[in-house]
Amino acid sequence: MKKILLITILLTLSSCMVSKKSFDDKCCALETEIQELKSQTAGLELKEQLMKQVVIDLYDTVDSLKVKNDTIK
Repeated sequence: MKKILLITILLTLSSCMVSKKSFDDKCCALETEIQELKSQTAGLELKEQLMKQVVIDLYDTVDSLKVKNDTIK
């Protein structure tokens, strides 16, 4: 009876170790994916800031051209 109980406990513990290893592997993969997504997000935010600056510069250029056009008339 003790042997059966011991075998049951041993099998339970070994299955927990396998589950923990699988869980750790999955967590590592997810952490890597999170870091990649954060990197992509940072790149996209930089592009967004650059595009906003380009739009602002274009508006300034258009405004200055309007002023030049008004002074010519």
